[in-house]
Amino acid sequence: MSTNKESAIPSPIRRDTVVMGRADFFSVVLRLVGVELYKIRRRSMSKILSVIAIFVMLIAFFAIALTPIIIARNDVSSFLPPPCSSVPRPGIDACLNHKPTASEIQQAARSKEETVKQASVALRLPDSLYTANTIAQSIGLLLIVILAGTIVGGEYSVSTIRLMFTRGPTRTQFILSKVGAILACIAFGLCIVLLIGVGFGAILNLFTGIATDGAFLSGSWVLHMLLYLLFSILGLFMYAMIALCLATLGRTTTAGVAGALVWWVLESVLGQLLDAIGGQVGGVFGEILKGIPTYFIGNNVNTLLQNQIEYMLGRPLSLTSDIHALLVLIFYLAIFIGLAWWITKRRDITN
Repeated sequence: MSTNKESAIPSPIRRDTVVMGRADFFSVVLRLVGVELYKIRRRSMSKILSVIAIFVMLIAFFAIALTPIIIARNDVSSFLPPPCSSVPRPGIDACLNHKPTASEIQQAARSKEETVKQASVALRLPDSLYTANTIAQSIGLLLIVILAGTIVGGEYSVSTIRLMFTRGPTRTQFILSKVGAILACIAFGLCIVLLIGVGFGAILNLFTGIATDGAFLSGSWVLHMLLYLLFSILGLFMYAMIALCLATLGRTTTAGVAGALVWWVLESVLGQLLDAIGGQVGGVFGEILKGIPTYFIGNNVNTLLQNQIEYMLGRPLSLTSDIHALLVLIFYLAIFIGLAWWITKRRDITN
């Protein structure tokens, strides 16, 4: 006897090896971040960028170490006053007309040690951390902008963006996963490169014969060092978000990379130009022009770093407060991430 009643379709049987994760919003985002990190790790580009960053760090520290190592290898006699016979005007006092005495040799040895110590200060903590971070900020900005522009613009270039948006997670979750993956890459990459730089500097410092003084190490120094690292990560993250936003807007890697680098260059040029014009104009208008660069991304990142360096190395404080710098940077982040999210939500990717 036939019937028109439809039978229920049985649920598919999953294998025991398939583990279903939690389906709440942030759990999905975290899994997507893991997917993005896996994709980045599998790309040869990420390996090339990592090798470039490490190579530049090692070469920079080697170049810094050359001078103090060469000085350390010089004979103590090179730090003695020259013989009077070799001086064009023998009447001057800064020459030797006798065999060097023991006290003069000791003085020359102290002068050599002090010269080597001053020349090699960038190889030892705490200065080596500042040196490594300065190098990392310069080369890291270029590399992370390339990475951020690629992982966003590349989805449009190869048309995988349509496939991504039909897999189940929302567009908001996808854009947040990109942001999270970029932040993780910056944090991990910067810490690794800094460790390599500081470690290599310590190895090179052994050839100078100058011992590292650990008197700087304290709980307060560690706290400011951690803040220094966090602000360094934030500085690179800012320009990565410019690349993410522009790559999303332009649908290409080139738009993100070129746009972020042009932004960085223009900030430096405009900052110096406005400061010079403001100094020439003077008055209230001149002060307004000179105050505009205090709202640039680069200047506010430098403010945060400089204020931590004051505690770590005793350098002068910035004229701008940390609160001002953080508020400005948060505003920029809201604009860049918010615009990228809005475009991603509204964009028609069917064509």
